Amino acid sequence: MIAISARTILFLATLILFLAPAPSIAGELAVSHPSLLSLALPASPLALAPAAPVASWTHQGCWTPRSGSPCVDVYRDGSGQLWLCKACGTTGNPGPGKCSKTTQAQLDRGLWCS
Repeated sequence: MIAISARTILFLATLILFLAPAPSIAGELAVSHPSLLSLALPASPLALAPAAPVASWTHQGCWTPRSGSPCVDVYRDGSGQLWLCKACGTTGNPGPGKCSKTTQAQLDRGLWCS
């Protein structure tokens, strides 16, 4: 029996991903060409690492607590939590370091920016 290290497996998986045709949909890429080793791999080698919260955050719009105040980006994370982030359109990659938690009740008291 041949022992293969995790580092070797990661290298081979990355190599297969770069040599395989681009997937038609996001998600898992099934390696369909014949090989001695049949694998189902994530679409990105980074997906092998723990998922960062940024990947699943969805921009909800721009919001302000009152008329005349600057608008900020509002995001919803993968678990459904709402977050107020930087000035509208400037957040880039949202995350706990750039954003603060909020509630739907607080958003209901403010105004959505156009």
